[in-house]
Parts: sequence; C-alpha cells; structure tokens
Amino acid sequence: MCCSTGICGPSVDPQLARFAADLAWLKQQGVAVERFNLSREPAAFADDDAVKAALETKGEQRSPTTARC
Repeated sequence: MCCSTGICGPSVDPQLARFAADLAWLKQQGVAVERFNLSREPAAFADDDAVKAALETKGEQRSPTTARC
C-alpha cells in the first residue's frame, strides 16, 4: 500500500475504505486505535503473538487483523 490507510491509488478496495471509516469512528468514540502497515512496520506484527500466529497460518490474506492490547 502506498499510504497508511490503504485507500489510495487508482482502484480503491471498498472494504479498506469501510475499515478506515470504522477506525475513524472508534477514535471518535475515545477508543485508542493504532494501525500498522505490514510492509512498513513488520516488527509490530512479529511482536504480537496472536497476530504473528494469524499471519503464519493464513498469510497476508488474513489482513486486516486486529489485536487488543
């Protein structure tokens, strides 16, 4: 993805746009949300056991993956 939201470029995936809107709504409700890009911040994925296991079994097709901290 070329941007942090994944909703840029010539062909926007409607699911990514909906996910970005959902995250924005959660933030408006006071929920602390962080979003990481696998290609730019791989350590954030490797450091979380649940996310790491999901990626190992399903690969990048498991994205988006959420984890509660």
